[in-house]
Amino acid sequence: MISLKRNDKIIVIVAIIVIVVAAIGVALYNQPKTITLPPSTTGSSQSYNVSWIIRDGTFDKISEFAGKKAPYTTGVIIPQANMISITFNMSWVDDHTTFFGRLGLDTLTLEVTTPDGDIITVSNTSAPITKKGAVTVLLVSHIIPPVGPIKADDYGAAQAQLNKKPYYDDSWMNRNLSVKVSVKIGEKRPIPRFLDKGNPFTLEVTYQYYQGVIKQEPMKPTGNGNDTPPPDPWEPPYMSMIISTGCGKFV
Repeated sequence: MISLKRNDKIIVIVAIIVIVVAAIGVALYNQPKTITLPPSTTGSSQSYNVSWIIRDGTFDKISEFAGKKAPYTTGVIIPQANMISITFNMSWVDDHTTFFGRLGLDTLTLEVTTPDGDIITVSNTSAPITKKGAVTVLLVSHIIPPVGPIKADDYGAAQAQLNKKPYYDDSWMNRNLSVKVSVKIGEKRPIPRFLDKGNPFTLEVTYQYYQGVIKQEPMKPTGNGNDTPPPDPWEPPYMSMIISTGCGKFV
């Protein structure tokens, strides 16, 4: 049996200790944790809120004459999308009456044809004494634009989407609305009836439409207070630090 000197024994003991420490270090060593960071928001879609403002529009007044044999006709074209309603207000004063404005009162009729082919007709007779008359035709589109948010890369892209369906309805835009005004003479006697050629009138056309406005939604916090990537929480185990630094050496 080989006897070891004192120094050799110390070396063997130290070697055994190093091997044991190394084994423990290997057992305790953990692989660094993989941290999955949220994707960068640069260039990603943003959310834009949509709100709608009601705007008013009007045409110049139409002052014309409707004959008893030749009704007045014209067309109205509105270069505006997202239409809510169109209102036709017609007024007149009977220009030929008898017996203090109580006889021979004319009846005027306003007829409007929508772009969808619907015909709306309204008639009224001049009032006694004042000889005034008025009728109104109201066209309603029943358009209700959506209010859901728009997803887009930037404001310009969101605005472009606002000019497309379903946020943009041009079904009545630049479409002709046919208008006809006719008159029925109220006078029954031959001579006054012959003298009454028709009646002048004034037509006013107004409309309302939706105008969309977009605004970017505020950024939601990510939870770390400053929207920066979280720090790497991994720290190496204590025993693996001992091995990597080379502590413990042969004497």
